[in-house]
Amino acid sequence: MKRFLIPILLLSCAVAFSQKKTQAAKDPWAGTFKLDVSKSKPIGSPPQEEMVTVTSATKDSIKYTISGKDPAGESYTMNYEGKVGTASPQMEEGKEIAQITYQMPSSHEFTSQGRGSDGSTSTGTITLSKDGKTITVHERNKDAKGAEHDSTMVYVRQ
Repeated sequence: MKRFLIPILLLSCAVAFSQKKTQAAKDPWAGTFKLDVSKSKPIGSPPQEEMVTVTSATKDSIKYTISGKDPAGESYTMNYEGKVGTASPQMEEGKEIAQITYQMPSSHEFTSQGRGSDGSTSTGTITLSKDGKTITVHERNKDAKGAEHDSTMVYVRQ
């Protein structure tokens, strides 16, 4: 009986440590977040609804999808997949609308620099709350004519 007890004890410890390591390695950004219009300050009219699904956001790569309905009720879907530190296209309905470069200064923050296909530019800070329940996006945009606009968008984990 003692002969079986030690391997079972070792196996139990190995499983417990393995589960702890897997939980620690989990991407805190991954999940689905819904726009909270009451806490947001968009440029112009807010979308009727918007969801962000983050597949991954790590020091190496970012992948997300944004879907929603604009103020007129028209549906849209935007996708982004790229490496941190490298400009990659943000796509809307299969068409490139911007080139965005993300940096990850900490595990709960990204910064962004973007250039729209219409000549606009943007810089931003994207913060995941410590409890992982909200994402706040602060952006400074400059349209093609040079006018500057600030926006804050708050998304709540679903």
